[in-house]
Amino acid sequence: MAIHEMKKQRTVLEVLFSQVRAELLRLLFTPPHKERYVRELMRMSGLRLSTVQDELRKLSALELVTSRSNRYHRFYRANRDHSLFPDLVHIVRNSEQAPQVDHSILHPQRKVRGRRRKEARALPVDRPMKWNLFSKRAKT
Repeated sequence: MAIHEMKKQRTVLEVLFSQVRAELLRLLFTPPHKERYVRELMRMSGLRLSTVQDELRKLSALELVTSRSNRYHRFYRANRDHSLFPDLVHIVRNSEQAPQVDHSILHPQRKVRGRRRKEARALPVDRPMKWNLFSKRAKT
């Protein structure tokens, strides 16, 4: 099978959430619920540092994750006291077990329309058919 024919598979988690959020939820809400520092999450996810920091800031604002600092690293972990904690753990766990979805089903390809030929337009009546602007003949 050619590379361009291969379909990217998506988990339920990746369909429900953005790729960045899905990956961080997977890392933080999968047992064991360890605390991880930012660069560790960056390495594990393959995402850029600023992307991970931005998403962690959003998850912290929602109080889905808690953080602490040891003056060298900032550690994040899933907030077990949040009312959505059991539901998010359940979604993350079941997402890995549920069948994956083809990317092509989620984002059908647009039909490429052929270019229309431009039909020659007739010159307006007030325009002469021959201009002779570039002729070298002397005017009579």
